[in-house]
Amino acid sequence: MRDSYLTPASPSKGEEPTSNPPPYEGGVRGGSSQLEQSIFDTIRFFDLYEMPVTVTQIWEHLVVSSSGYDHHPSLQEVQHALAFNSWLVERIGSQWGYYFLSGKQHLVRVRLTRHAIAQQKWKIMLRCAPFLAWLPFVRGLAGSGSLAIDNTKDSSDLDVLVITQQGRIWTARLLLLLVSGLLGRRRRYYDRNAPDMVCLNHYVAQGSIPVSTEIQNVAMAMQYACLVPIYGDYAVRKFMQRNAFWIDQHVRMPVHPDVRHAYTIVPSGIARFLKREMESLLSEPLGDYIEEMAEYFQRWMVRRHQDFSRPGRIALSSSELAFHPDTKMPAIVQAFEK
Repeated sequence: MRDSYLTPASPSKGEEPTSNPPPYEGGVRGGSSQLEQSIFDTIRFFDLYEMPVTVTQIWEHLVVSSSGYDHHPSLQEVQHALAFNSWLVERIGSQWGYYFLSGKQHLVRVRLTRHAIAQQKWKIMLRCAPFLAWLPFVRGLAGSGSLAIDNTKDSSDLDVLVITQQGRIWTARLLLLLVSGLLGRRRRYYDRNAPDMVCLNHYVAQGSIPVSTEIQNVAMAMQYACLVPIYGDYAVRKFMQRNAFWIDQHVRMPVHPDVRHAYTIVPSGIARFLKREMESLLSEPLGDYIEEMAEYFQRWMVRRHQDFSRPGRIALSSSELAFHPDTKMPAIVQAFEK
């Protein structure tokens, strides 16, 4: 969901697109069909993050959970609806290629400011990424949260989803925490605000079952739909495929060719060799013992520092580790459904 290369010129009001769009399936001009409802819901969802969106961003992350829209439209259909459907025109505004809820044009300047801040934060993330990506048993890293959608504030941290080798999730986390700490970029459990710190708060084992049903909602679906692969784009795509059946119930995305993202790093031959050698040293049975010790130590640390007054989500299993003590996702879902 990158503004820098996903922002085509949208047709101005009163100006026909270059070619005739296909007819709407359901609904008439001036009415609210499933497509128009989905477009409106997408703009409304991102408004919860004070984020106007471009027509391409709407098309790439179309919210369908409440409209029941059962297929993905063309970009041309979305452009036509935004430009000519009176039901939408009454409810949304546009400025400089961004769409927002009516009366909230001030958010466009906020959006541009946050986009500029995000570019600086991405520079920090990409400087740290090679040291994290080439650790043993790390199979994928993906930018998440506000960083992934270029909507960061000065105080924002750098959220990262980690995909690990099956059976080595605790070892991988321990190594990642140690190295990010040595880099001076580790966000710690007691940090309420940690600007520019790497937040390693979600780990998923490669090939594991889909994420827990308790977080299969529109907010998490959008968060996963907006993931930016930093390392191991194949592992990130496989993770998306394993969760596509429930993500598609909330967010509908077009099918893209499997091309490497501009931010995805590729390790050198030496780095790959060293990583294989380290993993071979930590193979069975030594690796199993280290994994057990890493799990025991980290579970003890979590119990020691867990603050039960913070109503967030903590998940500890061999397939998923999640540390979101102050998650806003339930509030986002509630506000959207309201």
